[in-house]
Amino acid sequence: MYRKSPRYFKYVFFGIVLSDIVLGHLGLTEFRVISKPLILISLLVYFLRLGTHLEKRTYVLSGCALILSLFGDVFLLFEAYSSLYFVLGLTSFLLAHLLYGFIFSKKRNKRPPIILYVIALLLFIYGTLLFLYLKPSLGTLAYPVLAYVLAILFMAISALARFRNVNAHSFLWVGMGALCFVCSDSILAIDMFKKQIPFASLWIMGSYALAQYLIVEGLLKQSTVLKI
Repeated sequence: MYRKSPRYFKYVFFGIVLSDIVLGHLGLTEFRVISKPLILISLLVYFLRLGTHLEKRTYVLSGCALILSLFGDVFLLFEAYSSLYFVLGLTSFLLAHLLYGFIFSKKRNKRPPIILYVIALLLFIYGTLLFLYLKPSLGTLAYPVLAYVLAILFMAISALARFRNVNAHSFLWVGMGALCFVCSDSILAIDMFKKQIPFASLWIMGSYALAQYLIVEGLLKQSTVLKI
């Protein structure tokens, strides 16, 4: 049975997120070694504590996706020291997206409405245009970034494919989380490879943390019965 989320958690979680954003904006990167991992650590503990009602496969794989995201966050903290850390971070998040996509696809609607095919096509077109826009600046990272784009598109489309096969709250929270992930990674990629975006750390970390939070909350609500 789904256990209601403690009210205080969202305040603690977004308090940690705000602290990390402020530290990033001020350039106090040495303190982000603590604040940034705390975002996923708190969310992981929260999920593991409240998600025991879920199917074992969903519970275990979701926990693994959060752990991979935590590794990705830590690796990207050190990307300035070596490109290897960026590649490790990219790989960690790619695997996390594949796990999320696999989890979501297990609840997909096998007869989705036409609108979902249209949205999936639009997402694929968006991903293609984004990659073509970034490609001249990617160099040897072109193929890894392409693989990452395909992974996040798979995750986002799988999240939306749950339409009418899970309850309304779960669908909406997970769907919004997946789209926030697409936004976060798009801003990060443009800021890193193409041109600097004003207040990039605010938009990237804000949308990223919101994405993870929404996905976790949506998964925790998955077993309730009211469908769209």
